[in-house]
Amino acid sequence: MCTCFVYRKEKILIGMNFDNDRKDFKVSGDQGQDFLVSVNVGNVFFPSFGINRNGIFVNDLMVDSNGAGKYKRQNDKRWVTTSLIKSIMEIPMNFDEVKNVLQRVEIVNAPHASTHNLIVDRYGNTCVVEPGRKNIFTQPSDSNWYIMTNFPLSDYDEIVPSNASGSGSDRFLEVFNMMPRLGNQMSVEQGFEILKSVKQDGPVWKTELSLIYDGTNQELFYCLDQNFDAILKYDFGSQKTIYKRYSSSEMGQPPCPPNT
Repeated sequence: MCTCFVYRKEKILIGMNFDNDRKDFKVSGDQGQDFLVSVNVGNVFFPSFGINRNGIFVNDLMVDSNGAGKYKRQNDKRWVTTSLIKSIMEIPMNFDEVKNVLQRVEIVNAPHASTHNLIVDRYGNTCVVEPGRKNIFTQPSDSNWYIMTNFPLSDYDEIVPSNASGSGSDRFLEVFNMMPRLGNQMSVEQGFEILKSVKQDGPVWKTELSLIYDGTNQELFYCLDQNFDAILKYDFGSQKTIYKRYSSSEMGQPPCPPNT
C-alpha cells in the first residue's frame, strides 16, 4: 500500500514510499546505470519499481479492483504488469517506446492481484496503466503535481482529484493538502517531509524504503526503515546493492503477488 507523487514545475522530483508486508526484497542495479527494487514471491524475485538507464521511473501499486483486468495467459499482445516493468527496465524503454507498447499490448494483472502502474520520464510526462480500466497520459502543462496511492485514478475526471475516496485516499489527500504549503519551489528535503507525513507503521504494512528521484539532475536519494535523518544517495555508477530478508517465523503468512 504505497504512496507516490510527481512534482513537475521548475524541476522534476518523484517521491515514493515503499510499504511492505514483510516480504524479502532487494535493491540493486539490473542492467547497469539503473535502480531496481524486486520483491521475493515464492522464492522468485519479481520487479516491483525502479528507474531505468533512460531515467524512466516505473512502479506497481495495489489498487481497488473492479473485477476487470484479471489475469490472462500472456502472449505477444498481452502482458502482465510485472512483464511491463521488466521490459521498461531491461530494454530499457524510453517514454515513446512505452506509449507504443501500450497501443498494441493489453496489460493485465498478475494472478490473484489488482495493481496499477505509474510511469514517469525525466521531463514529468506520466502514464498510469490501470488494467481493465484505461491508460491515462498527462504532461507538466496539465498540472504541477501528480499523486498516486491505491484507488483507481481513472474513476475521476480531475487529474489530481480533490474528493478522492477508496484505499489510500487518506494518504493521497494528505499529500494533496501539503502542496500549497511548499512555496514556489520544492526541494529534496521537502519531498522527504511529504513522504514522512504519509509513512505507514501498521501491523501489516510498514514503510521500509522512501526515495526521491531528481529527474532533472538524474540523482536518487533514499532512506531505509523510516530513518529520515539518514538520507543516502544512490550511486548509479557503482550500483550499490541493498538486501533485506525476513525469517520464516517473521513472515507469518503464505506468499502472495508482489504488490506495493
